[in-house]
Amino acid sequence: MTRTTLSLAGSLATALLLVTAPASQAAVTAKDAPKQEDIVTAFPELADGQFSTEKVKNIGQPGKTCDAIVRVKVKSGSYTTGSSTTTVYPIVLTSAVEMKSEAKAKAYMATYRKYAKKCTTYTEPTTSSTVTVSKGKTFRFGDESLTVDTQSAFDTSTNYSSSVLTRDGKRISTIVVVDDAAVPASSVKPLAKVAAKKLK
Repeated sequence: MTRTTLSLAGSLATALLLVTAPASQAAVTAKDAPKQEDIVTAFPELADGQFSTEKVKNIGQPGKTCDAIVRVKVKSGSYTTGSSTTTVYPIVLTSAVEMKSEAKAKAYMATYRKYAKKCTTYTEPTTSSTVTVSKGKTFRFGDESLTVDTQSAFDTSTNYSSSVLTRDGKRISTIVVVDDAAVPASSVKPLAKVAAKKLK
């Protein structure tokens, strides 16, 4: 699990959620993001998985270099992680956050569009894995939506992630699915659709 988590630092999954306590006013709570039942419906193999839900004060976004992550404060947020108790994969993360303004939410999305365009291939320094990034299928969710697919290749193994970010006003939902095989858009879309609906 540790190796998987580290490998994601080179893509966007680790950047998504840096956890502490929440803020106030129109606070995003767990009800604004997909819950355990939603994740299990989309990924039945996690029916006996382990889940955790936390509140969020900071999230991460791509920095100036492809392997860099910077912290960004949010007004409030919540995220849930689900993983198998018997195998490493799949790992599913869902989140909903409210940025301080719509402009900041738009800027956040823009950093990921830039990341997907600029960082098509690079080496992640903490694991020496080769990370390949591509823009995935775009869904018509919220005010804007972006899918980013990554592949992290190690000496003896490769893992894959598909992340769907959706913005609605100053709120952003994120779905991340990590597996040992390419994650098709059809697998991520149902959960991303639930996330977009709950975000409003």
